[in-house]
Amino acid sequence: MRLRNILISIAFALSVPFAAHAAAPLEAYTKLPALEQPQISPAGDRLAYIAVVNDSRRLGVQTLTGQSLGTVPLGDQKVRSIRWVDEDHVLVGVEKFIKIEDERQNLTTMLLYNVKTKKFAALLDQQVTYIAHMGTSLDPGSTAGPFVISAPEIRVVDGKTVMYVEGLNAAYHPTNFRIDLETGHGLAAPEAEGYLDDAGKPILNADYDKDSGHWEAQYREGQAWKKMWSGEGYRIERPSVLGVGRAPGTALISVPEASGDVIYEVTHDGKATKMKVGEGGEPADVHPVYRANTSQLIGFEWLSGNDRQVVFLDPAKQAVWEGVEAGFKDEDVVLASYTPDFSKFVIRTSSATNPGAFYLIDNVAHHAVKIGSDYPGLTPADVAEVRYIHYKAADGTVIPAYLTLPRGRDPKNLPLIVLPHGGPQARDEPGSFDFFSQTVASRGYAVLQPEFRGSTGFGKAHFEGGFGQWGRKMQTDLSDGVRYLAAQGIADPKRVCIFGWSYGGYAALAGPTLDPGVYRCAVAGAPVSDIPAMLGWEKEQTGGRHDSVAMRYEKRYMGVSDLSDAKLVEISPTRHVDKVTVPILLIHGKEDTTVPYNQSELMVEALKRAGKPVEFVTLSAEDHHLSKGKTRQEAMNAVVTFLEKNNPPN
Repeated sequence: MRLRNILISIAFALSVPFAAHAAAPLEAYTKLPALEQPQISPAGDRLAYIAVVNDSRRLGVQTLTGQSLGTVPLGDQKVRSIRWVDEDHVLVGVEKFIKIEDERQNLTTMLLYNVKTKKFAALLDQQVTYIAHMGTSLDPGSTAGPFVISAPEIRVVDGKTVMYVEGLNAAYHPTNFRIDLETGHGLAAPEAEGYLDDAGKPILNADYDKDSGHWEAQYREGQAWKKMWSGEGYRIERPSVLGVGRAPGTALISVPEASGDVIYEVTHDGKATKMKVGEGGEPADVHPVYRANTSQLIGFEWLSGNDRQVVFLDPAKQAVWEGVEAGFKDEDVVLASYTPDFSKFVIRTSSATNPGAFYLIDNVAHHAVKIGSDYPGLTPADVAEVRYIHYKAADGTVIPAYLTLPRGRDPKNLPLIVLPHGGPQARDEPGSFDFFSQTVASRGYAVLQPEFRGSTGFGKAHFEGGFGQWGRKMQTDLSDGVRYLAAQGIADPKRVCIFGWSYGGYAALAGPTLDPGVYRCAVAGAPVSDIPAMLGWEKEQTGGRHDSVAMRYEKRYMGVSDLSDAKLVEISPTRHVDKVTVPILLIHGKEDTTVPYNQSELMVEALKRAGKPVEFVTLSAEDHHLSKGKTRQEAMNAVVTFLEKNNPPN
């Protein structure tokens, strides 16, 4: 495919002037991305996107020639999704922090933007009475809440766009609604349960008993749901219906097996055929790609190890995609948005010199148009090199990792920051501009991101290797990486700190408490610090259930079956502060509903009682994900200041 770059001027500035190259200021790395989620309209002649100007988000809509069709300030609202419904309506998902009967939650509302009237309508909002700015209770007379709990199903039936969404009713029970696109009003639509065919009729569904672990896939026959496949014992991971298969009357079902998740194409009579995706057989983390706003399967995408691929069933589409990948050689290419006929699509690219850029690919005209950049304040020289490496843990387990090396420095005897990911059932990804690691590397540090045992995407054996190893081998996998880099001459073992967020924050606290002597300082963001207290909080969140799916997941990693098990104390940093000999910084948002703010308070109190050095930064009106520009920069400024003070890079 022949590629040519034409910069489309977004309706307002997405870039800033950049003078002769010098070290980029810290804020160039820590700002929110300037451009988020550009989406191509169904007809392929309009773009909608979220842009960030001075830490405030804006919805922009324009034609491909640059004509503005509307710009709407959204302030510091946390935009989680953006999607075209039809040519005249854009759906924006916004996450809000609320309190309901003393329970703290982040729930999603959806705003429907009308391109013609340039006005917003909130989905389901007409049926709710707010009390005291989102209030603490709902009007008993209301019939629905403004919150949605699943992605909308959009279909074009007899030339008319139909949208269904699952929301919460007045009793906060899930309910399906059909949405009026002009008002955002919803009518209860129980007939919309499950996966819809192209006529908007339900065809597939799944049923799960979280107590017994029984799971079954169902198909619709007349007015009844009938079983097409079932399985037992799925008490943590369970199968999932991914959508319709290649042929009518089939379903794609992802099933956890001994070798990992396997995708089957299952017929109504229960006949299951294992799918092979591309030449690699059954790679991990496979996701089907469907023709936009239809149930028609067109391909698969996956991330396995350090390999990201997209495979299309249609050879013509596959040839187009391979042309795009060839045109962006040495770039990580992600499919971001596409028209139903795939004549135009949006990709995101990133690489060792590209912190992230979006391109519109015109499959008919055979050219690529640059839409904008994530971090326009950064030049290629500001992006640190990232290497994919492997090292062996003490017991011989091979640990994949990403090593970021600072620009302009010989990779010898460098100061090192260990940056474990969250989850822990998660991973770091290839090609992604990680603002945590790039910010730190820009100050002169090498950064190690270990994919410790228990991480996903590197095979089932690696994932299951983390079971029972929370605070144990999952932790020493990190320090084994330090020893490896020291032996290679890359890192100075006397100049190593650890920094992480969420589970990574736990690992940062576990470094100086459970695995002392490796790090000279620690930075923990939104960390778990006291595991018995954390599990007790989660038990309250699930109505007193001590055996919820979420708690089964965590207890499996921790190697316990009961909340009173003494092993939980053994791996809780708050209970081992006597071993701390290095300074610690904690950072936590007051509106965190994933790890409660109290977890940081408990650690700070324990350290102070023991007379240990500790600093604590509270982020007001911030959640678990650093979603707001001002507090994101506040957090990263604190991180860099602390690291430079306690582990100088020079």
